Amino acid sequence: MPGNTPWIGLESDKFYLQSGEFSATLKTSRAVGLGETNPTGIAWDGANTPWTGRTNDKLYLQSGQFSATLKTSLAIGTIDLTPTGISWDGTNTPWTGDTDQKLYLQSGQFSATMKTSLAVGLVDTSPEAVSWDGTNSPWAGDAANKLYLQSGQFSATMKTSLGVGAAIDTSPRGIAWDQTNTPWCGSESDKLYLQSGQFSATLKTSLAVGGVDASPEGIENTTRLVAAGVAVSAPLRTLIGVGR
Repeated sequence: MPGNTPWIGLESDKFYLQSGEFSATLKTSRAVGLGETNPTGIAWDGANTPWTGRTNDKLYLQSGQFSATLKTSLAIGTIDLTPTGISWDGTNTPWTGDTDQKLYLQSGQFSATMKTSLAVGLVDTSPEAVSWDGTNSPWAGDAANKLYLQSGQFSATMKTSLGVGAAIDTSPRGIAWDQTNTPWCGSESDKLYLQSGQFSATLKTSLAVGGVDASPEGIENTTRLVAAGVAVSAPLRTLIGVGR
């Protein structure tokens, strides 16, 4: 049983929580437009919701899924003016920046300490989202319309990539990992996608969300936590659908 799928919509400036991978049922949503009009990436750490905002050039940590409480934020404009995707590996916060075309690893949630970064402009000039599978860093690039799998956090070794622009969507915007498949979203067709493996050319399923929000920007799946080796409580293990 899969967990739920948090994602962000740029058109309505909202967080959405979609049932499963992917049910047409929308469980909840949270408007964030009063504080940030350009939310661009989202994740889940087992208790809170990290997300990125492009208007204020910040990383945010929102309580729960999704409480009105903003726990903390970190201005990163001196590092990169365009944060576009975010995740959590149990210790640090991977995120992407479009201005300098880099993958970043920020200490904690969120320390001002920058642990490492990797320039990916030679591969893709528009990194849009990043995640962590316990071993490697999946990320999405909008310039080449591809999904990428980068070794480690972050090695210069590119393990594999998959072009999705021609047949599926020319604007990949967010990416995650559920231990079996790769959820991602596309802004051109306003859809959430589930790609087989890391990355098979097989598209398992998709869900049109244009009726809810015409600009999906980031995606996550709660089962990623187990793959990343994050310790979870019994109630959370039930939520994300893994053995006790």
